[in-house]
Amino acid sequence: MILSFNYTAAQEDNTLEYFNLGFVIIIFINIVSILYYLVNVSIDIRIGKFDTNVIKIHQFIYITCPIGSIVMIAQKVMIIAKIPGGYDYDYPTFQFLHHLRTSTVFPGLICLTAFVIERFLATLYLKDYERKNRWWIGIIIGIGLYTAGGLLAYSLAIVATSFYHTVFLLVLSATSCLGNMLNYKINQKYYRACQQSYNGKYCLAERYQISDNIHFYFFFIRFASSIFFFTILCPVLMLVASFEIDWFYRNLCITLFELSFSVYTILTPYIIYKFNIRWHQEFKRVLSKITARFKTKRIDVTEIGPEASNLNLRNTFGVEMNIDIKRQSDTYFEQLNSSWSMQKPCL
Repeated sequence: MILSFNYTAAQEDNTLEYFNLGFVIIIFINIVSILYYLVNVSIDIRIGKFDTNVIKIHQFIYITCPIGSIVMIAQKVMIIAKIPGGYDYDYPTFQFLHHLRTSTVFPGLICLTAFVIERFLATLYLKDYERKNRWWIGIIIGIGLYTAGGLLAYSLAIVATSFYHTVFLLVLSATSCLGNMLNYKINQKYYRACQQSYNGKYCLAERYQISDNIHFYFFFIRFASSIFFFTILCPVLMLVASFEIDWFYRNLCITLFELSFSVYTILTPYIIYKFNIRWHQEFKRVLSKITARFKTKRIDVTEIGPEASNLNLRNTFGVEMNIDIKRQSDTYFEQLNSSWSMQKPCL
């Protein structure tokens, strides 16, 4: 079975305890991935960030991350606990978990293609892409991702090698980069025509869409270059694991694949949210509310130490004033005591 850990072989060559240590690391990373997903989506809900097809596609892809992480955690816990449902192919539990996890892997590996297709449609419907809410584009592309992921997972379970899947994923990634370049050239041509046209041929909505498509080209370059290592490494590890090699190296490749993809589920959304201004504004707002509770302190001038006796303030004109708090407080109490001593006693 491709991409399934061989528990018996690991027991025979006394490497099971080392792999269990690797599984603990994988479990920890996937727990972080789930928590990171909850934070990101909660902020998305607060700002209502589901308005464009790009974001809809991202949510279609992103929701597979916690599902795959939960399944992977369950599998690794069962392997560590020596429960056959986590590693024995004859158990229905293993069959279900393995196919579900594999189905959630492929949408993330073919996500570049989904974004490029959406941008081509944005170029095709250039005149009114933003004015007309074509929500069905994001839905259809998302369903297409799930369908392709399911078919790839099913075919991976019935063939004896992942060579064709590896080649398909690598060619698809390269084609996506070329498609992004082609879409950029088309929109660049439209942009030059806008600059040379003074007869109102291109309306404001078209100009905005052309600019948005060109902007997406540069985002795609940054995004693809950031995840390039994982989009190459994961398919290659799949390919090596399908070769007729020693079971130790096969188990090692499978474990490295699961570890790499677990890191990939954190890195990819981080890069996407890094360029989302609205998301960062809301995140800082939430973070400031949390940290404000711990930063509020009461200052007692009578207990200020010598290391914090000076207070730097600025007046109305921005000129810095150095105030010795300790000296001011001592002077105040001296004046207060002297005034008390001068008062006549009550008879």
